[in-house]
Amino acid sequence: MEKAYTQNSGPDKHIRYLAPRFFVLGVGVLLSIGCYFYLSALDYEKAVKQIESQNKQRALAIASNANDRLVVLRSLRSYIQAQETFAEPEFSQQASLFLDHYPDIQAIEWAPRIPDALRPDFESAMQSAGREGYQIRQYSAANKTQSSKPQSSYLPIQFVEPAAERKAALGLDLNSVPHWTDLLEKAKTKNAPVASAVTTITQGESQQISVRIFYPVFDDAGLVSGFLSMVIKLEPFIRYTLQGYGLSSINTELFDLNQHSKNPIYSWFGEQTNLISIKTESARARETIPFADRQWLVMSTPTHRYLKSQRSNAPRNLMLGGLLLTALAYLSLHWSYKVRLKLATQLAAIQERQDIDGRALQNKIIEKGVLSRALEDSEKRCRDVIALSRDYTWETDTRHEYTYLSPQTAKIKGFPPKQLAGSCFFDCLIEEDRIKAEEAFRMSQKNQSNIELELRFVGPSGETVTELIRAVPLADTLGQWDGFRGTGHLIDD
Repeated sequence: MEKAYTQNSGPDKHIRYLAPRFFVLGVGVLLSIGCYFYLSALDYEKAVKQIESQNKQRALAIASNANDRLVVLRSLRSYIQAQETFAEPEFSQQASLFLDHYPDIQAIEWAPRIPDALRPDFESAMQSAGREGYQIRQYSAANKTQSSKPQSSYLPIQFVEPAAERKAALGLDLNSVPHWTDLLEKAKTKNAPVASAVTTITQGESQQISVRIFYPVFDDAGLVSGFLSMVIKLEPFIRYTLQGYGLSSINTELFDLNQHSKNPIYSWFGEQTNLISIKTESARARETIPFADRQWLVMSTPTHRYLKSQRSNAPRNLMLGGLLLTALAYLSLHWSYKVRLKLATQLAAIQERQDIDGRALQNKIIEKGVLSRALEDSEKRCRDVIALSRDYTWETDTRHEYTYLSPQTAKIKGFPPKQLAGSCFFDCLIEEDRIKAEEAFRMSQKNQSNIELELRFVGPSGETVTELIRAVPLADTLGQWDGFRGTGHLIDD
């Protein structure tokens, strides 16, 4: 038995009293706080994975829609290269089909290559077609247009769709814009779409962020016959692409990696307002996508609202539950200590009583041993009597089926005990004695009286065997009838 604390244990008493409590309290608090931070970290990791998944989906959506805009240029180039000549109505018809489908396309332009020798004829032809005052122009130092200076060839904008953009763009020589010259040469060399850097255009009091894509068109001889250009408004392009994420509290920023700038070219906050992005680098998801010949970085950053929405109550509940269990354990230890102190005063009396009970128990064990040996001797005598007896002993259950038969059964009945086990007592009786036996057994069960009958049984060879049957009814521990026990004695004819 565990030794109880005593009142006079001195300093050792206080150590044994305080040590378990502080240990349980410290371990419980540390485990509760540790589980809180661990589960919080799992929630944060799950949120970061969702951010990465959403950022990848947004990047793929932007890349897919950007490719759709390039398909527009490819379709128009195929149309132009298939025609020997085409007029403005045909160009407008083709371009309008795409403009109606993609509202973020600000303008689609066609600029043919015009040698200097054909400049007068080209300008005259445009004026005759209804473009009064049309001339090949270039930007001046004051950001205004003027007639282009003579050069070997020009790339003047001939057709523009929609019509609202024609006034400012018609006649502008693409080669006259310094930062477009390299892009045009690159598009010509690679025979591929080339995008400009993002440009902010001021229109009245509003600012329009746009990007321009150039695509060369070649003639049958493989020479450049002109350039198609497309102006895409970035804000409606991104809004149209990410319209399915309008209520998301994850901000997305676009960076042009070719510009080597830390400032985003566009920031999208969806339809949410007053959202504060977190500054943790580990929570930002990044994905690089192609945009024409440029590389754009799509970076999504969660807001505090998003992280809060992804935070489950499990860490807090587990911590509170752990602290509660710690408090209960502490109180249990305190209560057990008080109980053990109370029991200590009774320990001596209990031990004395145990000594007395122990001696009494030893006497009972000795007595039990004596009785057990006497019972064994009695059982042996009973078995010997049964073995030496000419009668056989039997027992049946409540269905009158044999549950026990002594070995003498085989000599008297001619059947081995195992063969008769489970069979009904009345099965081997001749019909006249069967009725008599059933009635006698029924009356014995009812009156709890003994039975003594002469009954005729059918032997294994069909012969009749007469037996003197003696039986007494049995009862279970509840006093209910539980079958019969009896003997059978062979009566010689």
